[in-house]
Amino acid sequence: MHLWGSWWYAGLPSLVAQSSAARLELLGTQFTFTASSAKLHDQLIYKWRHGRALLARLLTKKYAGLVERGWRVSRGDVRRDVQRLLGGAYEEFKRKKLCSVR
Repeated sequence: MHLWGSWWYAGLPSLVAQSSAARLELLGTQFTFTASSAKLHDQLIYKWRHGRALLARLLTKKYAGLVERGWRVSRGDVRRDVQRLLGGAYEEFKRKKLCSVR
């Protein structure tokens, strides 16, 4: 299973922030970040801007915690994580070979 996005009813900024922070804490970069689905095209730009700002806040907090613990965070680390959260993790998931359950 691959987690992607938020349900339409989770469009409240506080719920989106909470669920996104929890996913990042629990799953690392093993999900596709999106603040909410855009059911209407006119919502797309608004939701993308707010989602991008939210992701920046979440990652900044996560990296600050790592630095406090002595970890060195490079630009490459940031690029890798953002790439994974914005679709790379899904691309990896699609390439996995799934086994059948009997």
